[in-house]
Amino acid sequence: MTALLTADGLGKTYPGTGWRKAVRPVLAGIDLALAEGECVALIGRSGSGKSTLARLLLGLEDADAGTVRFRGTPLGTLDRDGRRALRAAVQMVLQDPLSAVNPRHTVGRIVAEPLRHLTGLSRPEREARVAETLDMVGLDPAAAGRLPGQLSGGQVQRVGLARALATRPALIVLDEAVSNLDAPRQVDILDRLSDLRRRHGTAFLLVTHDVRLARRFADRVVVLSEGRIVDMSACRPALALTHPAARALLDAVLPAMP
Repeated sequence: MTALLTADGLGKTYPGTGWRKAVRPVLAGIDLALAEGECVALIGRSGSGKSTLARLLLGLEDADAGTVRFRGTPLGTLDRDGRRALRAAVQMVLQDPLSAVNPRHTVGRIVAEPLRHLTGLSRPEREARVAETLDMVGLDPAAAGRLPGQLSGGQVQRVGLARALATRPALIVLDEAVSNLDAPRQVDILDRLSDLRRRHGTAFLLVTHDVRLARRFADRVVVLSEGRIVDMSACRPALALTHPAARALLDAVLPAMP
């Protein structure tokens, strides 16, 4: 499989707090590859460095060490046009949908925003893409005229997904993007995304602490603990994780896993 996104030797530290101001290491020696059309689940407890790694992979933060490459090109070497193309090709969906949308903008404007800035589509083409994408995530295209405050939390989360899908990206990062939904809605969203992945070849990086969701959606699981990758496994036919950090996540949900 062709590499879509690769990380080599990534490291990240943050300034400490308090009178000592000690440097706080967050990530160290991260090597990771994501292939075209692949789905990888990045799992770990809170504070393990999952969201930080996601931001580094997207170029939203700079690493202190190592290199991130998108289709072979280091992110640090991209010019203005290259970064614009990257923004269209790689999208992110966050955990809190309401914080990621402007409550004064209609759903149609929210979903069309990346199309206005990152593509050359005309206004009629953008409107058609918005309607098509809302339908993809299970929303009535008529919702384009509504405000986020007129929708349920689950519907707003779908709006966030639609905005991410609008540019037809090569990769979508889901950072705990379904964790605020109840179990049936989580399954529904992930099943819809799996269908889109089969039809469009979109790759996904699912950042989560929920092993059940990871196993349902991903091709393989990568386990992060204290800023390092400590284990990984294909999801089928069965997870084969042995590191204590991974086993702790498995034991937390094992009775409920199908």
